Amino acid sequence: MKYVGKKLGAMLVTLLLISFLVFLAFDIIPGDAAMAQLGTDVTPERLEALREEMGLNKPLIERYVIWLVAFLQGDFGVSYKYNMPVAEMISSKLPITVIMALISFAIMVIVSLPLGIYTAKHNGKRIDRCITVMNQVMMAVPHFFLGIVITYVFGLVLKLFVPGDYVSYEKDFGAFLSYIIFPCVAIAIPKIAMSVKLLKSSCVEEARKDYVRTAYSKGNNTSKVLYRHVLRNAMIPVVTLWGMTLADMLVGSIVIEQVFNVPGIGRILLTSISYRDYPVVQAIIVLIATVVIVTNFCVDMIYQLIDPRISVQES
Repeated sequence: MKYVGKKLGAMLVTLLLISFLVFLAFDIIPGDAAMAQLGTDVTPERLEALREEMGLNKPLIERYVIWLVAFLQGDFGVSYKYNMPVAEMISSKLPITVIMALISFAIMVIVSLPLGIYTAKHNGKRIDRCITVMNQVMMAVPHFFLGIVITYVFGLVLKLFVPGDYVSYEKDFGAFLSYIIFPCVAIAIPKIAMSVKLLKSSCVEEARKDYVRTAYSKGNNTSKVLYRHVLRNAMIPVVTLWGMTLADMLVGSIVIEQVFNVPGIGRILLTSISYRDYPVVQAIIVLIATVVIVTNFCVDMIYQLIDPRISVQES
């Protein structure tokens, strides 16, 4: 319980610090939100009136506290550009990005788990070396480039989908999935390579330990030792990677949305940055940071369940 409390406290402090740094960053960067909204031909009186209306004339700490209290209550402010609640803007687009991240994560787990075990069982053989080379290549390729390659090969050459022809999940969920699967594959491929490499190396390292030799001496065959003994311990760092990867896939979804013309929160974020629509940008960044940190907290809890010695060591 003490371990959980420490981790929960660290998570809350980190979230508070990140929210302040995000708020501070948009306060000190060059430019003026009121000026961006009114244009350069505005009178000083109108500019000052708008700054007063937007609360920009208040001290930084006061503005931050007001924003934080409202944020915790679900009020993310009003968009400067669209003059509508930020929460409403995000809620209409966030499900798309979240679905993409979850599908990408599922693809990664489904592919990497058996492939990692297979390479561990065939460590040093030709097939393992081939997969290792492919892994190195895939880990080095960015999401957006994979998205371009997939669009060309599967969209323009094989014509399995029409590039840019996005269908809303509210309109036709089947058509939505048939389109969204391609950007999800682009997001998942580098993470599959990382996961396979880590799982293989972790299994190989565990297989050299004394308890494995003891298991063999009791007459267990290779498969039994692998699945009953080695894999359980080898999965601890892999689960940690998966937790971090799930959060990272949310960010990857935002990037890949631009390649496949998917109207998720990525498009809103980029538009809002260019228009200095700070309430929208702040809300999205803090929400993404929250997902990342909460996911890491959940991973720590799972990590402790898998290996209870961790809570003892850190308490």
